[in-house]
Amino acid sequence: MDGDEILLSREGLITKSDILLILPEIETLIDKYKTSKIIKRKIVNIAIESLQNLQIHSFLDHAESYEQKPLFVLSKAENDFYVFIGNLVNNNEIHYLKDKLVKINSLEDDEVKYLYSVIMKQTFVKFSDKGGAGLGLVDMKKKSGHPLQYHFARVDDSVSYFVLKVKIPMNEDNA
Repeated sequence: MDGDEILLSREGLITKSDILLILPEIETLIDKYKTSKIIKRKIVNIAIESLQNLQIHSFLDHAESYEQKPLFVLSKAENDFYVFIGNLVNNNEIHYLKDKLVKINSLEDDEVKYLYSVIMKQTFVKFSDKGGAGLGLVDMKKKSGHPLQYHFARVDDSVSYFVLKVKIPMNEDNA
């Protein structure tokens, strides 16, 4: 986040009521930059997906033993907005998550849109044990139009800290 202007930052567990409080704050912050409604909608949708990810997938097993907390950041640098999230993940889930991210990032825009529509149209969607259908990351890539940047930092033998960065250009031509 070097050189980024941090517009909003939240650290700690995120609840549904937190999300409802944060979203209007995000909209107000974005309005200051006179972005189009399309870009504003993309930023808000990616923020919703990110916040829900933190709410649903936060590492709760002995989370108090770790200094790393769930993190949500909305920032701006030059002509782009960025949504960052950080979250503890079990080390045994890293391979699955990394594989999913690599596959999503390998898709062209039209392939991402097709995958998104297929998942949305499925009658019987395979939900994860935490309630998701795996749509969030696909939706973030679809809305941003850019690869999802990520990093895993090993904390100990059990957990790592997962950081996801999503770029949303202010200019619709670059989105």
